[in-house]
Amino acid sequence: MTIYADNHPLLIKTLKERERISDEWLLNRLHHLLPALMNKYNMDMWIIVGREYNEDPISYTLLPSVIDSSRRITIFAFVKGEDDQLNRFVIHPNKQFEPFYTCYENLNGDSPFDTLRNLINTYHPQTIGINKSAHFAFCDGLSHSYYRELVDSIGEKHSSKLISSQELALDWLQLRTESELDTYKELAAITREIVKRAFSNEVISPYVTTTQDVVDWVRQYVLDLGLKTSFYPTVDIQRKGALSDRLEGTILPGDIVHLDFGIEYLGLCTDTQQLAYVLHSEEKEVPVGLADALNTANLFEDIFFYTCNHGMTGNEIFTKVMSKAKSEGIKAMLYSHPIGNHCHAAGPLIGLYDKQEPLPVRGELPVQNNTCYALEFNIRHYIPEWNQDIPIYLEESICFRENKMQYLTNRQTEFFLIENKK
Repeated sequence: MTIYADNHPLLIKTLKERERISDEWLLNRLHHLLPALMNKYNMDMWIIVGREYNEDPISYTLLPSVIDSSRRITIFAFVKGEDDQLNRFVIHPNKQFEPFYTCYENLNGDSPFDTLRNLINTYHPQTIGINKSAHFAFCDGLSHSYYRELVDSIGEKHSSKLISSQELALDWLQLRTESELDTYKELAAITREIVKRAFSNEVISPYVTTTQDVVDWVRQYVLDLGLKTSFYPTVDIQRKGALSDRLEGTILPGDIVHLDFGIEYLGLCTDTQQLAYVLHSEEKEVPVGLADALNTANLFEDIFFYTCNHGMTGNEIFTKVMSKAKSEGIKAMLYSHPIGNHCHAAGPLIGLYDKQEPLPVRGELPVQNNTCYALEFNIRHYIPEWNQDIPIYLEESICFRENKMQYLTNRQTEFFLIENKK
């Protein structure tokens, strides 16, 4: 299916083409990214145990397109050999894992963990990473029962070498290849085009359409495109004189319509928040006060972009951005997060909606090149035409690349306009 963004066609790829791309990405990551990360963290061996219907989150990022689950149990074992060459094994009989991995089959009726012990005895690793973490769900995928079976099978000699693979797993999840980053722009453009169509009279008829109607349309349209939403979308409205910032119900002229939405495509997720204004019958553009509010939100984005530097932690960025915004007289909240294989993905947090302060552990992670984020925030601005302060909620998909923040698609600088045709 083809959709159009700024009159340029965006072709939604066929299933076969998606699988080809995903497999190319996986091989590239296994050949180039993973060996570098194993060396970076001095990890001699990394074990990921996948269990059917209770998968390790990392397992999904390692499966070739022809394999959709661990099928009982699948053990991935990455181990350094001679000259630090990285060997990639999978303990599973399915030969479709090749050429991504070498199938290391169970012999003489051995259990997969017995086979793993034989593999360890062959290579004698000094450090063995396993997916356990007190702070990051992505890195805590080894179940308790399989941990006990692993320890019992490999014995005290090797179990004493087990360490958390947390840092390695975080980088595996958050770092994107050049091809993935280029494709992320396409994902962002598709997302924006869906928003553009949702914020049109094709979907919204003032006095008739409800916020839930728009949610239902977005979900159905995404499904019809052969895609998935990265989370359940939300639509709400801001209205002059309302006692609440975010209302649900029938959309009326003079309303600001706010959509929070993202897609999942080619194993990657987007997350965006955009705004539309419903014109009164006599209006041709948004009130000046609303335009000024959006300009202030864009200024906050500029502050964020100018502040971010390679190696800064999420907490450092949060503190400096909020301090600069305050000096500019901007009332803001900042709660940005990584995007990638997950919508709220691995990497540094830059504030939380309910904790506008430096954050332990996740806020202490540094921003690295080739990582992606949702720049999520709001500012409060006085609207003279409404005689009240209102929040402007925005969220843009961005990436840190070549030592600077970059938008994955053009940011919102004007409200989408919905006509009142009554």
